[in-house]
Amino acid sequence: MAIHALVKRAAVVAASAAVALITVSGTASANTNAGYVGPGQANNWTAVQCVQHDINHFSQAGGGWYPTLKEDGYWGSNTDNAIHWFQNKLISYTKSSDGIVGPLTGDMLLAYGDEGWDGKCRAALPTSS
Repeated sequence: MAIHALVKRAAVVAASAAVALITVSGTASANTNAGYVGPGQANNWTAVQCVQHDINHFSQAGGGWYPTLKEDGYWGSNTDNAIHWFQNKLISYTKSSDGIVGPLTGDMLLAYGDEGWDGKCRAALPTSS
């Protein structure tokens, strides 16, 4: 009887923890309606800064694969070159490098970027889910 009650309590605690985790860190904050980011797009400062920051984070995690970008929120030639590099490095096997941050590139930036910025960037970058 005591083992059955313990198992039941453990199941309730586990279920409660799962609900809390989904509520706190679920993909509800992802933005499938965020605008694309890049040349010719209606870029916003936060989205561009997230692109710059996440590329810097990815590069530094790999040992400095790419020169550090200035995280100024402005789309310029350095950011444009960096997003082409990022796309060629990670997703060129599925599509060509177009320099636009759409849902696929947004997903990859969030997957490999700085988790500390995810709340801000999930709302700013286009994602597929």
